[in-house]
Amino acid sequence: MAETKILVVAIDFGSSGAGYAFSFAYQYKNNPLDISTSVWNNGNGPLQTKVPTVLLFDPNKKFHSFGFEAEDKYEELLNANKADQWYFLKGFKMQLYSAVNAGEDIRVDFELLDVGGKSISAKAVFSAAIGFLKDHFIQQMHWRKLGTVEDDIFWVVSVPAIWNDSAKQFMRESAEKVGIKGEKFIIVYEPEAASIYASLLPVDKLVGKNGAVILKAFDPGRKFIVVDAGGGTVDISAQQVLENGELKIIHKECGGPWGGECINKQYVNMLKELFGKEVMNKFKRNNGEDFLQLLRDFEVKKKMFRVVDEESLTIRMPLSLIELFLDIEESDVQTAIASSRFNETVRLKRDKLSIAGSLVETFFSETIRTIIDEVVSLLKHERCSDVSVIMMAGGFSEDDTLQHAIKKQFPSLEVFIPTDGALAVLKGAVIYGHNPNVVSSRVCYYTYGIAISKAFDPSIHDPEKKVLRDGREMCNNLFEVLFEIDEEVHG
Repeated sequence: MAETKILVVAIDFGSSGAGYAFSFAYQYKNNPLDISTSVWNNGNGPLQTKVPTVLLFDPNKKFHSFGFEAEDKYEELLNANKADQWYFLKGFKMQLYSAVNAGEDIRVDFELLDVGGKSISAKAVFSAAIGFLKDHFIQQMHWRKLGTVEDDIFWVVSVPAIWNDSAKQFMRESAEKVGIKGEKFIIVYEPEAASIYASLLPVDKLVGKNGAVILKAFDPGRKFIVVDAGGGTVDISAQQVLENGELKIIHKECGGPWGGECINKQYVNMLKELFGKEVMNKFKRNNGEDFLQLLRDFEVKKKMFRVVDEESLTIRMPLSLIELFLDIEESDVQTAIASSRFNETVRLKRDKLSIAGSLVETFFSETIRTIIDEVVSLLKHERCSDVSVIMMAGGFSEDDTLQHAIKKQFPSLEVFIPTDGALAVLKGAVIYGHNPNVVSSRVCYYTYGIAISKAFDPSIHDPEKKVLRDGREMCNNLFEVLFEIDEEVHG
């Protein structure tokens, strides 16, 4: 993999957002950070570098659309009461993680559930997602007349570090299904990609507490932790910079399903408690466009929420929701709020729902506590005792509430977020594609015995020489060669 790649394209589709980035060999040679990213137009607002990770399949389970187009079509189907036979997928990446954790055999395929609870092939969904981003790039390549052909492309797909080998193999097979050849394809762990990108940034792009520049974050010998917080998962990786600038993973990656979607779920749970499950379910079913917009508005507002300011968070409530509540409950929303446990923390004025900062904090508290506990546990390990820096990356890391909590919990450590923190994984994946050797070694999950001399035979061997304590020690006549294997990231 050390040979020059003419063109490297990295694909990153998280639980909430997806996109791609690319660079040519000459760009990487002159400036590794000279990387172009995908640009998407949702028809309403500024251009975006990522598109929602949602897919739509028709009643025959044939792929129809991805991203903004899928959202728009699904809203149209909901408003026309025709959505029941279609398959709308969002958050499906987390279903793969859940299936693996539940011990489900995913080696061939398994079933995903769409938002309505209908089942569809997981391999079809994942391959459609990769295939859409692949085809979109190739179309742009031809439109821009970049002067390359598809065989010139080397593909990189980023995955959570907490995925096991089965999940990575599933991703590889999904890519091969849409024409990405194995020899032209590699997988990279998301937190490693983020640190690869950040390590090459100019020092003025590494800003920590109170605007202070982190001058020595990537000096040789320095140890640091990457907290890659996305929409679905949080990956935590302990790394060290070697003398040659390469990165060494010094502890097994850890993390869990503690991404930004957890906060969104808490918000929706509050709405269900306030308006009632019957109202919210009917609202979601009959006013799908308004429901999706309600979630989009919260997604934007939660990133701007500052816990230190103790400000309330204001969301526009759709008139359709307020009217539906009145029809079903035969009462106005203000009266329901006054008689609920939210009477001191929620106010509705016309169509604006104001949520007190103290209540918004509770949306974050459990998720943030879990993340912090995981970092604390990692720092207790002897290999990580001299870690001095925490780097945050991923979309969830942009939330001020998470940043504030991490900085408050670890006052003795430098905490920083690189420029374009939400794109750090994507851009780092491109750099990794050009030079996979930038990560020199990892901590393997298992050790492997490859040979024995003789098995214990009670008829000829002294029983006192047999030791089976905890399965880690074998009899004296048993010769076991153990070695650490640097896990091949590409499966």
